[in-house]
Amino acid sequence: MIPMLPPLSGVATSQSTLDNVQAQSGAVVSGQTLNVVDVSNSTVGTTTATGNAVSGAVETGSLAVQSSQSLTAPVSATTTLNVTTNAGAQTSIATAATGNTGDVGSYGGGALTGTVTQTIGAGGSVTGLNVINATNAQTGAISASVQAIGNSQGIAVSDTSATMSVNQANAGATMATGGVSLMYTPGAAVSSATSVSNNITGTGTGNASQTLTLSQTASGGSTAEQDAYLGNGQSITGAATATGNNTSVSNTNGGLSVVETQSNTGYVQAQAQVSGYEFGSGEADAYAVGNSALVGNYGPSLSLTSTQNNTGNGASAVASYSGANGYDAYSSATVMGNAVTGFACSDCNGTLAVTNSQTNSVALSATSQIDVAASNRSVTGTATAVGNNATFYVSKPSH
Repeated sequence: MIPMLPPLSGVATSQSTLDNVQAQSGAVVSGQTLNVVDVSNSTVGTTTATGNAVSGAVETGSLAVQSSQSLTAPVSATTTLNVTTNAGAQTSIATAATGNTGDVGSYGGGALTGTVTQTIGAGGSVTGLNVINATNAQTGAISASVQAIGNSQGIAVSDTSATMSVNQANAGATMATGGVSLMYTPGAAVSSATSVSNNITGTGTGNASQTLTLSQTASGGSTAEQDAYLGNGQSITGAATATGNNTSVSNTNGGLSVVETQSNTGYVQAQAQVSGYEFGSGEADAYAVGNSALVGNYGPSLSLTSTQNNTGNGASAVASYSGANGYDAYSSATVMGNAVTGFACSDCNGTLAVTNSQTNSVALSATSQIDVAASNRSVTGTATAVGNNATFYVSKPSH
């Protein structure tokens, strides 16, 4: 686990400063292997690897941030589970690899201001791997997740304002791969692989306002693959999500102003292959997107300037489910070049001021397949490919 710094404190009129410079040029590797024969309770494995991490927050006074993080070496996290007979009532495996990560916040204090820069060079790959070998074994239920995130920055304010600039550039490959082989579970078998080259999250609660200038550039590619093969399972799900650049900003009351620029030139691929010989329900989901932005204000106003460019090497989503005897089979594959959503609250006399530009010049492919060899109750397949998708609305809040 990454240690968290305690909140910085000061008097109401004081200003705290956080000046951070981190450079990682050596490989960061984390791995573990669990060899299990017969477990009665549970099997749990958690593996993390991080290149650079920083966290800072205040509860009183303001916080000024200047942060620079650089990664030029591989970061990898691997978890391997080998089961002979029984992994227990519950099996939980989680693997996460992160290149650069930062979180800054002001919780009831003064204003949060500053600039954050995160870069990953061509040699700075980020890789997460899950391997579960239980071909002749069982477990009551299983959850297996693997993620790989290149750059990630979080911004959080409560009852105050944030004026922040974030710049992210990732030239390295980002890959998340999960594999599950299991004979039997009477419960749910849920597995997922998630890969994101660049990620920014902004959250404002209470009487908060945010003014954010965000820039994301990804060129190294983002790949997520999840395979799950079961002999017999009540509920079987495998999901793969691959994203070049991702921005998610929400606010609950004050004003929200975001200028965001996203550029992806790397190949983005999501692939989910799921099989259950006997199954209650079986599902494979694959989602791939070059650039994604969700900016919403549950308060009165949203100002959004969004520029998204997806060029270079293409994107694909492949989902397949196969089985023999069962009930419900699902497969869904979705690929988008650019996607943006912005909204404000109608109950607050909300208004939108949006300037949107989207360019996609690459080939997009969505493939969904279902193969059922014997009788079953229902089959549902979906394949969706969209070059540019933009949605903006004013509506009642859902919370």
